[in-house]
Amino acid sequence: MEENVIHSRLDLLIRLQDTTTGMSESERNAKFFYNGEQIRPIYRSGGNYILVNHGRVNGLMRAEVYGFEPLEVEVDYEKLDENMPAVDLFLIPSENEFAREKDLLTLSGRLEGLSFVEAINLSRPLSSTREYDPKRKILTIYMPNRRMNMVHTWYGIVRQGKAEFEKIRILRELSNRKVLLDEPLSQEFVPNAPICRIIFGIVYPDGRYLLRVQNDGRNLKHLVRYQVGDEVRCKLVDFHQLEGAWLD
Repeated sequence: MEENVIHSRLDLLIRLQDTTTGMSESERNAKFFYNGEQIRPIYRSGGNYILVNHGRVNGLMRAEVYGFEPLEVEVDYEKLDENMPAVDLFLIPSENEFAREKDLLTLSGRLEGLSFVEAINLSRPLSSTREYDPKRKILTIYMPNRRMNMVHTWYGIVRQGKAEFEKIRILRELSNRKVLLDEPLSQEFVPNAPICRIIFGIVYPDGRYLLRVQNDGRNLKHLVRYQVGDEVRCKLVDFHQLEGAWLD
């Protein structure tokens, strides 16, 4: 009697995150589309979905998650881990759905040639830099009296006095004080520089942009980083004074 062996392969791990809070989003009312066709990844705990036996073909994935703005991301398997290919979807809460639960502030507009927009809250650094080994890409951070999980999350190292920040991504934690970066720092290392979590916005094909933050503090000055053509720019935006604020 022949045995029938069924082989399963994880082709994509999809992680949902509310970009305004940095927390995993466990909403199960979600639809996903890949190159225009609906796909049905399997829900797992902690805001994770897995796509099994789909095939590893590059394409455009669209996520429609209840309570959040629709989001489209390019999936390029050459840039993903071969053993555990994963994409993080940084979702922006919808004002209509979340109005009764969340107080949100929105920066929006249109800028031709815009490719991305993101921000950090300058009043809420999560840690600061201490030492850096450029050859090993190991960053030592200062975390007084606590430990932070920095895996799979993007951060900005504030370049004090220059009104800009360098974007970094943590590849993995080596200890409660040392982390491995996926890429070396592109700018000169400066100790005691604040490290802040990045809040991601959305840029649409026609140049419209959308960036939302929670209205949860008196000081909501954010450093907004965006790219127009080949130029990366930074702008200080006070979300308590948005009248007349736009990217240029």
